[in-house]
Amino acid sequence: MLDILLSDANFWFSIALATVAILFIIEIVGLVFGISMVGLLDDMPNSNIDVESSSILSFGSWLNLDRVPLLIWLVVLLTIFGLLGFVTNFATQSIANITLPVWVTLPFSAIVGTLLTSKVSVIIAVVIPKFQTSAIQNDDFIGAVAHITIGIASKGNPAEAKFTDDYSQPHYVLVEPFEDNELFKQGERVILVKKTTHSWLATRYQ
Repeated sequence: MLDILLSDANFWFSIALATVAILFIIEIVGLVFGISMVGLLDDMPNSNIDVESSSILSFGSWLNLDRVPLLIWLVVLLTIFGLLGFVTNFATQSIANITLPVWVTLPFSAIVGTLLTSKVSVIIAVVIPKFQTSAIQNDDFIGAVAHITIGIASKGNPAEAKFTDDYSQPHYVLVEPFEDNELFKQGERVILVKKTTHSWLATRYQ
């Protein structure tokens, strides 16, 4: 069994599933002490990315990264990636008695796994508390302090920001300055003041 898991054909898929198992064990141990890793990656500072922020947000939205915590999204991806690899290798070996080369199975599992993960994330988002709940559409979060996570916000050009509600649930929203000539850079804190159709208007946190 160990030979199969550590074979050249299955090595990276075994690593993916082993990573999921380790994260699961760490999460269980953490919960015993009242600590959760679920929001860990969401709280990490983002590195500066020299790309148009709207493109990043659109791509992340297409992958449904804004529907669930990033760590959960990653765990789902690793799980599907690992299982796809094993199933593909098992099927080709059983049906055609051949083992596909790694340069075929790895890209296949990664691409299909990413697409499936984006679909599964929609289902998971229904089960766990959503990042962008229906409450985000009303005035409940006026006055909340958020920090810019991706991009530079200017009037008419929103950037992504994150804030945590009274129930310790994180939310990701698009924000743009209330004032015409204001700019909010990555890492800056802002105060949500008004909800518009597509974003929140905000002022700088003093």
